[in-house]
Amino acid sequence: MSLLSELFGGGSSIGAVVPPTAEQVANYYRQVKANNPAYYEQIKASDPEWQAEQQAGAVASVGAPAPAPTPPPFDPAVSLQKLNEGLGPNFESRLLPDTLDDPFVSSALTKGRGTADELISNMLRRGTLSDTGGTRARAALDKQTPGATSKLNDISMALLNADRGKLTSLANTKRAGAQAAGEGYDPSGDIGEINTTGQGFAGSFGDRFNAAVPSGGLYDVSGLGASGGGVTGPQNVSYDPYAQEGGKLNTGLQATGGEQAAPTKKKRTTAVF
Repeated sequence: MSLLSELFGGGSSIGAVVPPTAEQVANYYRQVKANNPAYYEQIKASDPEWQAEQQAGAVASVGAPAPAPTPPPFDPAVSLQKLNEGLGPNFESRLLPDTLDDPFVSSALTKGRGTADELISNMLRRGTLSDTGGTRARAALDKQTPGATSKLNDISMALLNADRGKLTSLANTKRAGAQAAGEGYDPSGDIGEINTTGQGFAGSFGDRFNAAVPSGGLYDVSGLGASGGGVTGPQNVSYDPYAQEGGKLNTGLQATGGEQAAPTKKKRTTAVF
């Protein structure tokens, strides 16, 4: 006789055995599970509810897709590296090299020296400067050339450094965006924008440099007249292009009484034949 038959009635000597109902069986295993868990572990294989649970779990596991592997966490340094490698080291100097200003510095220096030389030539033509004085004046300009060149170099480097600083700021903005963009970041757009900006700076450099060159001239010509005396005549006096015949110099000479002396007139004669 089974345990359940003994619990729920029936025996060999007393009538027919009445099997327990499904509800009675379920209640029995629930009571054992709640009151005597250790014993329940021994008999749970006969519990219909436990059997149903095992079958449901087996059915659910059949054909179920394997869980997707958990991707590693995104590393922002990967995107940053893509951008930096695309730009290359010292990209600011690559886009705006130190030699960018060379033709503009040379042109401005030539123009400034030409203006000063033209002034000396005009003084020589007017007679306000002798040949020796002209040579000395040009030597004085030669001494100013290093300073004029340094002044132009300072202007150009100030422009270059300002433009390079703007490129660095733009790149830093793109770097911050790259790290926040995620794993699929493509640096080509950012690199193209930075390169285009640098090319724009290079293209407008000449105009901006020329606008920054001092309008008053690179060479100081204020003292060139003192470099040598004016052209002199036979009496070792200043040459007067309006001098009269015979070497007499009347221009600038005052007659008694403060009035301009009248020029000497030739006596008109009439020849008789």
